[in-house]
Amino acid sequence: MNYLAQAEEFLASARQSMESNRYNATGFNAVQAMINANDALTIFYLEQRASADHREGIKLHADVVKIINDGSQRERLKEAMQLRSDVGYMGTSVSKNDAERILRRATQFIAWVKKYVK
Repeated sequence: MNYLAQAEEFLASARQSMESNRYNATGFNAVQAMINANDALTIFYLEQRASADHREGIKLHADVVKIINDGSQRERLKEAMQLRSDVGYMGTSVSKNDAERILRRATQFIAWVKKYVK
């Protein structure tokens, strides 16, 4: 549950960044919120979370999808991980439209995780 609480905190930070027109921070914090929410999901079902490798997080997510039979968020998570790499490691800037989209998707992703993590 700590990871879900962290996800909410990063999501709140992403919203504040959006209100301040800080799109890179919005994108990065929204993606971090999704990563933390995914960790909560995989810990709940598999008792493990990804190490430093984001591909492992996607693989663990896919393992959970097999259990819960709901893969509706998998592509969103993969897209978020790609954005994280682009912004965090490649120096790509986040546009306003991209920031708005990832913030919406992070909000939806966390709500989806909450359906399955109790």
